[in-house]
Amino acid sequence: MKKKTIIIFVLSVLLFPNLPVVNKYIAHKLDENHFKYANLDGSFIATQSFSFKSPGFSTFGFEQFIKETDPAPENQILYRLYKINPLCFWRWNNYIQNGRHFEYMDGKIIKKNMEERGVDTKELM
Repeated sequence: MKKKTIIIFVLSVLLFPNLPVVNKYIAHKLDENHFKYANLDGSFIATQSFSFKSPGFSTFGFEQFIKETDPAPENQILYRLYKINPLCFWRWNNYIQNGRHFEYMDGKIIKKNMEERGVDTKELM
């Protein structure tokens, strides 16, 4: 009985923060401006917002950017600029919905590419 109680408690602690409304609140308080995405040269940068008025993360803006600017093929790939940390269990929902669909790219590489183009890197940090 004690083992079952411990398992239920652990599952509750892991699952509760990932429920939709609860997860959005926790992400808004802890992870605002943490989830950033960019293409290789930094000409497109997106930061996932967790405010309650935010519709959620979408690649629609990036798709429109590609249609309007027709960047080089290497700049038509969107990368995530954050590492997936399985110990941050309150982020699992976001990792499953968004993070796993994008390859990781170190932000230093994109920052360097932006500096080479003479672009301000404040938005990236």
